[in-house]
Amino acid sequence: MSLVVRQICGTFVGEVDAVNLADDHGDSEIVDIRDALLEHGVLVFHGQDLSSEEQVRFSQKFGPSEIHTVKQYLLPDFPEIIALASRGDKGTKPVANGGAYWHSDITYKARPPMGSILYALEVPPSGGDTLYCDMAGAYEALSDEMKDRINGLKAVHSYLPRFLASRKVDEGFQKEGFELSDAQKAELPEVVHPIVRTHPENGRKALFINEGFTVRVEGMDEAEGKALLEELAAHATQGRFVYAHQWSVGDVVFWDNRVTMHKATEYDRQYPRRMHRTTVQGDVPL
Repeated sequence: MSLVVRQICGTFVGEVDAVNLADDHGDSEIVDIRDALLEHGVLVFHGQDLSSEEQVRFSQKFGPSEIHTVKQYLLPDFPEIIALASRGDKGTKPVANGGAYWHSDITYKARPPMGSILYALEVPPSGGDTLYCDMAGAYEALSDEMKDRINGLKAVHSYLPRFLASRKVDEGFQKEGFELSDAQKAELPEVVHPIVRTHPENGRKALFINEGFTVRVEGMDEAEGKALLEELAAHATQGRFVYAHQWSVGDVVFWDNRVTMHKATEYDRQYPRRMHRTTVQGDVPL
């Protein structure tokens, strides 16, 4: 396979032509796709037609599946797939407020994912886009003074505050909410990660904080830490580092979770939005 990739945003994002993700790709083809992901941070594939089995198979070519703690969102027959569906999907709980804030996936775990693969099945006529942010480019554009300030700092990440906040929003759109079980909460202790992460495959440095799950800077006064996180987030989410993906049915976006953030935009909730995401296990951030 000769992979054709066009960069479609200023600092990152590659659009891939003529690749059918439903095929059972061999090792050399997967190496080409991985290399493109490392180069661009985000890969966009159009016109895909994937069964759940095919999506899981493709995802697992890059590593074992990360199974989300909130089992209420997982497809019953394919727990590797989290259904981000405004009206639920095959019995899953609806996700009305799915990721409408800047975040990297599952940074509240000790080993956050290396990447995620999102497949569009139903999309509203407008809105419901996904914004992606280049955290490596954002780090490289920082002043030397700021780099010196944050290199070596660590931040605390947690899921529970975000779950509770999102649940309150979701309750405005669904008739019944739900609570996490004690066992689920036990899977979600606070974790600590470096604010500047070094990519394990290419050595590139990137900011590794996010609005969704980063709750404070370790060892820093609360107000000072909050101000620092807000300053870094404002820098990283400038337009020059952001790509907006307007979804069409059949689109697949594969992103490197180690060097990107993303968020969903609002849309008219009278229209359904249904996406399937698989997530690839990662390593301990360093």
